[in-house]
Amino acid sequence: MGYCLPERRVENADLVRELGGTAEVEMAVNACGVRSRHYAGEGVGPSDLAKAAAGNALREASLDAKGVEFLIFATMTPDVTFPGAGCYLQDKLGCATVGALDVRAQCAGFVFALDVASQFLAAGAYRRILIAAGDVHSSGLDFSPRGASVTPLFGDGAAAVLVGDEGDELLATTIHTDATEFERFWCEFPSSRRPPTRFLPEDLPLGKHYPAIDAEFVRRDGKDKIVSAVEEVSAKSGVARSEIRRYFLQHVFRDTALGAAEALGVADRANVGGLEEGHIASASLPIAVCRARERGDIQAGDVICLATAGAGMNWGAALIRM
Repeated sequence: MGYCLPERRVENADLVRELGGTAEVEMAVNACGVRSRHYAGEGVGPSDLAKAAAGNALREASLDAKGVEFLIFATMTPDVTFPGAGCYLQDKLGCATVGALDVRAQCAGFVFALDVASQFLAAGAYRRILIAAGDVHSSGLDFSPRGASVTPLFGDGAAAVLVGDEGDELLATTIHTDATEFERFWCEFPSSRRPPTRFLPEDLPLGKHYPAIDAEFVRRDGKDKIVSAVEEVSAKSGVARSEIRRYFLQHVFRDTALGAAEALGVADRANVGGLEEGHIASASLPIAVCRARERGDIQAGDVICLATAGAGMNWGAALIRM
């Protein structure tokens, strides 16, 4: 595994000034549940951050990029409209002409990518797959006072994981999508259904090119979905929740993930990221696992559970033996 956070770190006080500095802005920023976040530099895309993360993962595995047989990139903020971020990463790493697939499951992207990779491995299609997850949110956020309730939630970063067919470390996964509520958490523009430019001048003052969140619904729904995903993956694997060493729970609102941990009765074993990095959508879960490994919170042989819910509405969980 490997991860990358941009060098620039933005504290809440800095962001308050950037968003206008009013008392209302300060209250909103300090109430968001995030203390700081990292922002990528100008011209840096998710594939650039993922390149650094993947380099760390390859070095840990004593492999070079030619050893990657398939590449999956989970992101909600690709470098460009097309081709996918996976193509960019494939080129930057110097991989062979293997397949490169983008997964657009937003906040649940990493769990979806794990599920996809597990199917390829089980079928014998590939022996070694690189999963990258990365997002650069900062270049698409509203830095006016209007954005005070949403902009502080997000940060930039990437992570990468090498998975192979040598063992049975991925014990179970579960993924779901309920598209009926997609407008509760989405970004409408630019849109291919808006000809001829995908974005018109009259759209700009409406702010529809920025993320929009129905906070009340997303909080309530996210807690329920994280709890149900953990229960489902535990039942599917036959591993009791008491046997799981640590739970990694993620949501755009940290208090939602913390509430899910309480509801599951695992708050003492739960790792809820985002306090220092913000919500990095697809990359949040693998970054949290990487940092837990660095601290020694998890060891080889530990069973861990990853669970998240977010835009789409997508949710899922994975059970892994480290």
